[in-house]
Amino acid sequence: MPRFSIIVVHYQPAVPHPIFCRGIASLRAQTFKDFEILCYHDGPLTDPSVQFPIPVRCTPTHHNDWGHSLRDLGIRQAAGDYLVHFNADNVLYPYALQAIASEIARPARFEDTDGKILDSDDIVIFPIAMFGYQRINNSTVRVKGNSGFYTLLTGNPPMVNNIDCMQLVMKRALWLAEGGWSDKRSDSDGYLYERFARKYGYREVGRVLGEHH
Repeated sequence: MPRFSIIVVHYQPAVPHPIFCRGIASLRAQTFKDFEILCYHDGPLTDPSVQFPIPVRCTPTHHNDWGHSLRDLGIRQAAGDYLVHFNADNVLYPYALQAIASEIARPARFEDTDGKILDSDDIVIFPIAMFGYQRINNSTVRVKGNSGFYTLLTGNPPMVNNIDCMQLVMKRALWLAEGGWSDKRSDSDGYLYERFARKYGYREVGRVLGEHH
């Protein structure tokens, strides 16, 4: 059983192939090596001649649900103890998995007045740089025509408009107990992650670990 399973969702026309390869290269460059990569393509390949750097599992039909059906498939097929959700246009910095693993390994630090641990090792959240986005009126919005803009998205507190799909790492057993990726709305990551964090508690890595483009 690997420590992490990284679930990559992909749809060929949506992200230029060099951008996808950049994301996969960032995973292969991790200093922490105890992980597997599961890549799912939404529907048959539109250009079968393209050479992928890793094996890609294609679904028979196109779900067209922002990759959520593929995430759910990965949750059920993964072997890792913890799951990392990763889109084709994401990047993880080389020390990211090591930082997450270190956060999981540390003793708990916080508890409420009833003695319940608030920072359980079930969930880890980390900040990312959101390129092409800015924060306006408590929402994260895309900047038109200038991808050089970015904002730091802490993911804490985890909620809609304050956390991206890639920012929460949770035990696979809990994903299965919660019914997998059950919410298929476009911004379901925020709704799911807020509920999970309230239920299980979480730990936060104190430095930026990746990018969303």
